[in-house]
Amino acid sequence: MSVPIVLAGHGRLPSGVGEAAEMILGPQSRLKVCELSPHDSPEEFGVRVLGLLGDATEALVLADLHGGSPFNAVRALAHPRLQLVSGLNLPMLLEVLLHTTDDVTELAGVARAAGRDGVVDVLESTW
Repeated sequence: MSVPIVLAGHGRLPSGVGEAAEMILGPQSRLKVCELSPHDSPEEFGVRVLGLLGDATEALVLADLHGGSPFNAVRALAHPRLQLVSGLNLPMLLEVLLHTTDDVTELAGVARAAGRDGVVDVLESTW
């Protein structure tokens, strides 16, 4: 079974990043989205994230902002096989979706590396 990927963040950002990834790669059945509205409590948000996982025993959550409410709500779940990486961006998501491993810890590493490598200063770029 492939590892579910949950995009967690403020407003419509998670949906937008997910839609962009699917525009490039096509439909992604393991991709889930959880958006925080101004009226949500962190507890409600955490419950919704867990609800998206269904029977999955592990998942990778890509949150938009380190220390933000979506990040903190997922971190508070303390789920043993829930990997959480902040700094959600399109290069990060694309690399995770294209990676073939079912190891959630390895996927978290892919997300961290792709997130960092996806930020390029054009004035310093060699291409």
